[in-house]
Amino acid sequence: MLSSYPENITLESVSCPNGCHVNDILVFSGHDRLHGIPGYFNVVQCVTCGLKRTNPRPTAETIGAYYPDDYAPYLVVDKLPSKRGGVIKKYLRSLLGLDARKIPSLAPGKMLELGCASGSFMEEMLSQGWSIEGIEFSDTAAEVAREKGFIVQTATLENAKQPEQLFDVIVAWMVLEHLHAPIQVLSKLRNWVKPNGYLIASVPDANSLAKTIFNKRCYDWQLPTHLFHYTPKTLEFVLNNSGWKLERVVWQKNCMTLLSSAEYWANDFNHAKTLQVIRWMKTASSAAYLRMMLGWLLGVTRLSGRIEIWAKPK
Repeated sequence: MLSSYPENITLESVSCPNGCHVNDILVFSGHDRLHGIPGYFNVVQCVTCGLKRTNPRPTAETIGAYYPDDYAPYLVVDKLPSKRGGVIKKYLRSLLGLDARKIPSLAPGKMLELGCASGSFMEEMLSQGWSIEGIEFSDTAAEVAREKGFIVQTATLENAKQPEQLFDVIVAWMVLEHLHAPIQVLSKLRNWVKPNGYLIASVPDANSLAKTIFNKRCYDWQLPTHLFHYTPKTLEFVLNNSGWKLERVVWQKNCMTLLSSAEYWANDFNHAKTLQVIRWMKTASSAAYLRMMLGWLLGVTRLSGRIEIWAKPK
């Protein structure tokens, strides 16, 4: 049953990390839709600062049960040869600004990736001249990255060891929402970059169109592994309390949050034909241009559900 929990799971109740007085309202209750692992969890909102969080939640020591080995970021994805039409699609993606995970125009230096998984982004940065290492929670995924020749520390970010040298850039793609102690971790990271260094991160946006339309069926809630649910405003508050100054916010031009949320909705209400159309939109090569245009539209209207931020030490 969803109300039961995996063996050895321990739940904890925590207050707002910004130090606000306990004054929360319940947003909704939900379960793990990504893997179907049992458990029921609340999302609450701090009335003082507006930050939403999952509470109660599994402790840092026991939440690993909700990160099975088939968790998508852990999987190794081999790059396939470009197919016919690939050049046109690549040009359109560039023209429309659809490429996610952008970093400032800097001379290659020393980079750290948080939540590096099996190392695909590190390979990309290495090819551009960066010296890069990583930190990864999953030892299985970290071992794959180490086999590629990268230095990867297996640890939670809360327990990660101080690096020997400072970094020019720290990147965290869809990581900050997983942190048990965001203020503690971001304060630690503040001391890991050079005085003019960058923190580059992406997070789901709690103000997305998908959350407005589909509410608790929004794909990006991802309970219970998403512990915090940020908007640009609440993320800036957390960064400011951690010694960072937010310099840039962009909405990624991506439609997958909306489509995956619609898929949950159609599946829940057994709309077979609607489900078929949505899955065609998500995966079919014949729908690639539709995905591009929908992603572009959601990005320029700031409703895509995915934001990227650049921050520098204060």
